[in-house]
Parts: sequence; C-alpha cells; structure tokens
Amino acid sequence: MPLQKARMHRLIRIAALLKENRYPNSETLEQEFSRISIEENLDIECGKKTILRDMKLLETEFKCPLAFDRARNGYYLKHHGWEFIAPALLDENEMLAAVIGARIAEKIFPAPLKNKIRNAVDYLLKNNNPEFLDSANMGSLNILSGLYADIDPDIFMTLFQGWQSNHCVKISYADWKGELSERTIEPHTLVFYNNSWYTKAFCYLKSQPRTFALRRIKQAKLLQSDFDPDQEIIDSVNPDNFLDFSKIANVRLRVKNHTLDRLRSSPLHTEQVIREDGTVDIPAVAKEVLFPFLLSQEGNAVLLEPAELKAEFKGILQNMLEQY
Repeated sequence: MPLQKARMHRLIRIAALLKENRYPNSETLEQEFSRISIEENLDIECGKKTILRDMKLLETEFKCPLAFDRARNGYYLKHHGWEFIAPALLDENEMLAAVIGARIAEKIFPAPLKNKIRNAVDYLLKNNNPEFLDSANMGSLNILSGLYADIDPDIFMTLFQGWQSNHCVKISYADWKGELSERTIEPHTLVFYNNSWYTKAFCYLKSQPRTFALRRIKQAKLLQSDFDPDQEIIDSVNPDNFLDFSKIANVRLRVKNHTLDRLRSSPLHTEQVIREDGTVDIPAVAKEVLFPFLLSQEGNAVLLEPAELKAEFKGILQNMLEQY
C-alpha cells in the first residue's frame, strides 16, 4: 500500500533519531511528533499505538535492525550499517506531473524507455498516495497524437544514449529513395515531430547539420568518441525551420474565418501576421508545408503571392484535375 505522507515523515524522523543513538521510545516520539506538528506545521501528531505500528513497519518493510534497550528505555540499531532508503515525498502537483508524464511517455516513446519511465512512476505511486487519484480516471486521459512509425528499440536506445551522454553514433541510413549510406553523427537533439522521432545532428559525411528520421536508421552503434553540445544546432530546432526544407519568403494568403482559426492554433510561421481583411502574411514557409495545407483547406485558403509560387501551385492543381 502507498505510504501516507504523514507516516513517511514519521519514519524519516524515527530513522534519524536511531542513527543518532537517541534511544527513542513511544512516549518520547509522541512528544517529538507533537512538537514538530506545532513548530514545523507538519501534521504528524499521533498516539503511542500508531508509533508502535511505525516501528514494526521499519522492521518488516525496511529491514531495520531494531532492538530495545531496557536499561535506556529506548530503541536502538543493532548495527549502523543499515540505510533507510526513504522514497521521495512528492506533493500533489509533482505527482500529477509524474503521472501525466508517464501517460505521455507510453504514447510517444518506444520500449524499453517508456517501460523505464512507467516503472519509475509506479515506484513513486507505491510510496505516495496523491488525493487526485481518488477521483481522476487516468485511463480517460488520452493522447491521440502518438508514435505510429515502427522504430527498432535498440536503435532508439542507441541514439538516446548518444544524445544523453554526448557520444557519436555510427548509423546506416536510408534516404527517401531507400538508398543506404554509412554516416557518423553527433546527435545534438532528439525531437518528436508529427508523430515521429528525429535527431538534428552534425553529420561527418556532409560536414554540416542534418535532420535524420529515426525510422529510416537501419543500424546504429554507439562510439567512444564524444562531442560538445552545439547550441546553434539545438536552437535551430523550432517549428519554422526544423526539417531543413528550402523556404519561400514573403508568402501571402487570403483565408476564410474557420481557416483563420486553424492558422491561429497551428501557424505556418511563428511570426505570421493575420490581418483584419482576412489576408495572412507569412515571412517564410516551405512548399512541402504550404501546399499540403492549401489542399487540406479545400479552397478556403487562397495563395496570392508570390506570383511564381501561385503559378506552380496552379499547375499542380491542373495536373490533379486531369487525373480525375
């Protein structure tokens, strides 16, 4: 059963007194907990029967080498090699963050990492009893955007370890044509984007930063050579420029009301300007992002400028129409 906070605080105080050879007993502990409740504003005041149950718990659950000295009328440790490994005492907000984090991890991380996160939170729940779990149905907290592309767990963990410890990784990478190449990379970032995992890394083969989709990595080996994190590469991971597509500058759209709402919630650029007349000025956007957006809006978003980009998109539409 999860330990209540008050009980865990009492166990910690009892363990400290035992370590200090203070020979506590139920009477002195009752007085001590009463004092602490007043002076430290901790609600741990209790009676002698509760204290005796706490002492028994230390013996059975935490393997405390407890003994009673009749001459000193108090408890002591038969040997001081015992360590009281106290579980973390987290408040409601901290536990809520941990539980929600575990739910998200289950959706976006592959095994075995998601299992490690789940196990860590289960351990916290074993030793903490947050009140929100009495009423909240955590099974109804859903994350519909999740990891759908299969990623080899060993490859993911190799990249994760390289990112975590700043070590280079040798990979076999398949491009969009399926052609393989051997590369040594510095994984400066790990990014979950559009239901898939990527790393923005420095590539020794190309001598420049490149973005790699983890689903396209066929083999990965952690190397002994390390690297210093590159803040410029880390800072380049943002919604405007992540996938390294070429950008078209100064794009203007005319959009209808419900599409304006879509652009407010999912902007095509973080510095886009939505005007009162329904036009939207976009500082820069890739065709790979803009064209799918225009098609998805079914004519409710119209490309106005630049003229050459408008002509290119019109040609795509005409080609599509001919096929139907």
